[in-house]
Amino acid sequence: MSSTNKTPNLRLNSWLGSDIPSRTDFVNDNAIIDNALGSHMQNSIAHITADERSTWNSPYYIGSYMGNGSVNRSISLNIGFTPTWGLVFSVGNVPSVHDYNNKASYNYFALVSDRGATQGASLSGSTLNVVQSSVAVEQTEYRNLNENGVTYIYILFR
Repeated sequence: MSSTNKTPNLRLNSWLGSDIPSRTDFVNDNAIIDNALGSHMQNSIAHITADERSTWNSPYYIGSYMGNGSVNRSISLNIGFTPTWGLVFSVGNVPSVHDYNNKASYNYFALVSDRGATQGASLSGSTLNVVQSSVAVEQTEYRNLNENGVTYIYILFR
């Protein structure tokens, strides 16, 4: 005989002392539990993968480097993920400084991505590449993303 009472959510057997459980009752209850838990565990909206959880909990990385003045510099990123885009900028300088007397522009900012970047920096897998112009590019622009003694911040996103 099935139970007199049922649980409120899954409608499982909740026997009274006078009820007589049968094997069929247990088999049916196990099927109900298996179906409910199986459906829940397969629900990709309710459950996320470890990679998704990591991405959501740590969607970016902030790091810095001190400029050493070399024309081309590659910075290896040991940040635990391969970034898809980011920002690079110097501390203490505005993104672009204009020297109107010498008709020159000094760039201290770059956007980088795995599909392209602004001039002066690039992103290649787990490597950030930056440029320090020793001569003006396009006659008036200096790319200053590795100026000696200047601190730079990079913010990289998954």
